[in-house]
Amino acid sequence: MSEPPRIRAEEILVRYGKIIALDSFTASIPHGIVGILGPNGAGKTTFIKVLLGLVKPERGKFTINGRGAFDIRDIVGYMPESECLIESMNAFEMVSYMGCLSGMPVEDAIQRGHEVLDFVGIGEERYREIDSYSTGMKQRVKLAQAIVHDPEVLMLDEPTNGMDPEGREEMLELISRIGKFGKTILVSSHLLHEVEQVCEYMIIIDQGKLLKEGDMEKLLSPEAGRYRVKVRGETEAIKRFYKIIRERYKPVQVVNERGQGTIVLKGVDNSEHILRTAREVGVQIRYYRPDILSLEDVFLETFAGGNAHEN
Repeated sequence: MSEPPRIRAEEILVRYGKIIALDSFTASIPHGIVGILGPNGAGKTTFIKVLLGLVKPERGKFTINGRGAFDIRDIVGYMPESECLIESMNAFEMVSYMGCLSGMPVEDAIQRGHEVLDFVGIGEERYREIDSYSTGMKQRVKLAQAIVHDPEVLMLDEPTNGMDPEGREEMLELISRIGKFGKTILVSSHLLHEVEQVCEYMIIIDQGKLLKEGDMEKLLSPEAGRYRVKVRGETEAIKRFYKIIRERYKPVQVVNERGQGTIVLKGVDNSEHILRTAREVGVQIRYYRPDILSLEDVFLETFAGGNAHEN
């Protein structure tokens, strides 16, 4: 029997004036590290705020680990995208204070504050005022305050925002390490390669609706009959090749460059037609293999409705 979802949202409706932020949104989110993807204004942050009780929906309900909206404070941690730190405090004061607000005894909050600051890589700087910190250090403190009370569910909104490449990699490693402790982690990000790197499950949102969800491994598995073909030749010959191929197979991506091109096809049952067409129009096949999907491919095709997009 499969494990029940850790987070279950049913028919959630949220409006800001005439704007519908979540439109009868329904999703089942499993245990593990889960990516929430979508363009700006898709409803990602609103969904997180609903789960936190910061936004009250007009309609719908949700549960987190079987608990309702009024019984989750001690099991949820939140790292917002926006600035949330009290900059006149130092990191230790801030994190231990947030532990107290989460219901921890003062002594436990002090001990735990030191532990999580060590975990995120804040050393003696923890006694400096936050106002003097770099963006990367502030992001680490934001993560520390989110995990100080050891929550079962962690919600991270753009956790690498403003960080340099090295800092991003370190933050993603921290998220992966936290996930190994049996947590459910929601990661809302517009950086697809980051989600692909750390997440085990993905949901895609647009205009307040769920467009796609599933295990990352399954979503990125090679699809039967899907091939990537790269050709080289004169521009007009490549165009003729594309035209003939389109009549038989479904293209999902077409890239035109000077003297060469790439086309990703669905429904390929054998190679003879493609190779013969290339010979007839005078182009060279430089690459012909089953296509390995990236998260960007899945994302673009979800929003394209399966239609080919050209670059």
